[in-house]
Amino acid sequence: MPTDRLPPFDHWPAQHVDPHYGYAWYCGKALIVSHITVTRGTVAAAHAYHDFESRILHEHARDVEAQGGIFVIHDWRAMVTYETDARRVWQERMQARRKGYLRGSIVCLLKANPLLRMAVQAANLVASVTHNVKVELATDIDAILAEYDAHPEPPRSRRPS
Repeated sequence: MPTDRLPPFDHWPAQHVDPHYGYAWYCGKALIVSHITVTRGTVAAAHAYHDFESRILHEHARDVEAQGGIFVIHDWRAMVTYETDARRVWQERMQARRKGYLRGSIVCLLKANPLLRMAVQAANLVASVTHNVKVELATDIDAILAEYDAHPEPPRSRRPS
C-alpha cells in the first residue's frame, strides 16, 4: 500500500488507495484529485487510476452532468518515467469514454522532466481531438489546489437502517 504521500496530501484523509498508482479523491462538483506515489507509470497504474475515474463517473453521474464533465487535477511529481504501454492504455481509456465526460485537466509535474511533459502533451492531443478539452501542465500543486478549491469531499453520512 502506498504511504509516501508528498505534501499537502500527507494530511489528506485516504479516500481511495491503490498500490499500483497511489491516492485519489473525489472532491465534489465533479472534481477529482489524484496523487501518484509510484515512480514508474505502469499499465497497472493506468488501469488503477481509470478504474477509479470510471467509478466516480458512474457514482456521481448527476454531479458530472450538472458540471459539464469531470475536471481532474493529477499530481505526478513522484513519477520519473513510464512504460510505453501505460501511455497507450491511458489514451485508450480516455478515447473510450463518451464525448463530454471531461471538462479539463491539469497535470502537475516536476519542472525538469521532459519525458513526462511529452506524455502529457500526447494526452493533451487525445483530449483535444476526442473531447475538445485541454490538458494543462503545472508545477505548483498548492496553487492549483487553491485555485480550484480542491479538498476531499467529506464522507457521506449513512442513515441508520
